[in-house]
Amino acid sequence: MKKLLAIIVLSLLINNPLNAEVNKKNLNEFYNGCLDNAKRKNQFEAGVKICTCAAKIINAKLNNDEFEKIFNSDDNLAEKWMRKHLLSNCNYNIN
Repeated sequence: MKKLLAIIVLSLLINNPLNAEVNKKNLNEFYNGCLDNAKRKNQFEAGVKICTCAAKIINAKLNNDEFEKIFNSDDNLAEKWMRKHLLSNCNYNIN
């Protein structure tokens, strides 16, 4: 009985949607927007590296609900989050 309970608890933790990654649609929108910004600045090659790094970090640190809360906010949450997590890790310039 204890083994069955342990298996159920572990499966709930592993399959918990709150631990999910950012969905591909949101991650692609971020990545494409990041690349568009790099193109406008004539920095496409550097942008590919930076945007790839940024997307990987976002996907590793956020679930989809957190991503949507941060990046759909009017409170500059996205800029604050990116400054904290992306600037030093990806050489990301927010401008």
